[in-house]
Amino acid sequence: MSIKKTIFALVILLSSHAHAQQVSFQTFLSEHEKVEKLDSASFGSPYEFIKTESLYSEFLPPTNDDCHCKQKDISWQKGSYIEFKNFIAVTLQRYCRDYQDGNNEWFMENDGVDYMLITYTRDGKMIDFKTLCHSGTAAYAISIKASDDGQGLAVEQRTLDDCSLLLQYKNLEYTSCTRKYTLLSDGKIKERITIAPHKKTVDVLSSVKQFSFEQFKAYFHKQDKPVIDHTLFTMAEEGKELPFESCLSLIPDTVDTKGWPREICWNPCQYIESDDLFYFFLITDCRFPKEGYPYVDFLVLEFLKDGTFKGAKSVYHWSDDMTHVDSDAQNTLVSKALKRFLAERTNN
Repeated sequence: MSIKKTIFALVILLSSHAHAQQVSFQTFLSEHEKVEKLDSASFGSPYEFIKTESLYSEFLPPTNDDCHCKQKDISWQKGSYIEFKNFIAVTLQRYCRDYQDGNNEWFMENDGVDYMLITYTRDGKMIDFKTLCHSGTAAYAISIKASDDGQGLAVEQRTLDDCSLLLQYKNLEYTSCTRKYTLLSDGKIKERITIAPHKKTVDVLSSVKQFSFEQFKAYFHKQDKPVIDHTLFTMAEEGKELPFESCLSLIPDTVDTKGWPREICWNPCQYIESDDLFYFFLITDCRFPKEGYPYVDFLVLEFLKDGTFKGAKSVYHWSDDMTHVDSDAQNTLVSKALKRFLAERTNN
């Protein structure tokens, strides 16, 4: 083959490759909605996935140090694109089925999305990309707004400092940081912190109405002539739980320190009254203890006549790692322990 023919063949080959890339990029853009401006709606809808994302690998950012996800767990969702004079910007969500942020122990499914901003030359070469923020579980909260100058996005990222707060009756404390992402004329993305990291507290308790002592008592069934045995732990109403978050003004949430407070089910049973005290009988059930095995406690709460909490005592404890006993044997153990406890109270 002559030199001229070889050069001509190379030109045709390169031209065809460039054309194929341009067509492929246009096909990639067709997966997204064309918009006139970038804002929070530009990132598409949840779970609208790109079905043929493997065809677009050259247009999707690689996983890097800012990605807490393994490549096999990543899927890409449809978003939007906007055309500028010298470049094209795409906004979309990178979904991760198993987010590796150290919070897996707190969530049954630790999935979420990264909000991505990517820029390309008009023929599809990637210029720049940024991960703007992450959302998914209650460990994260975000706010995305168009910047005041219309040249980019203002993004607030809030990250929960301690995920165990989600399982306690406490307000949530987040670290918040706001950044501005500006699209420059050459397609580069400029990142700047506009509000430095600071603490934000989310009040989750003030809206919960607290019970009076009389409202608390109404969940239990009074025994005027009680038999001191296991029958005091018969539920007042089958399937009706005591909403413990409404009892925090009456009972400290440290009564049971073995389990996470929001993971403990409080089952109200009977109550009796002495000359100076009320005794309330409950069965607590914890499926998610702080450590060890799920457990059940037969609990007695003591209150003064004016409704002041005096103390709590577990008269019988059983966990999943203990040897199973039949109901008759359990009733005998509960009855003996309860009689011993109340006898000590009477003698004191």
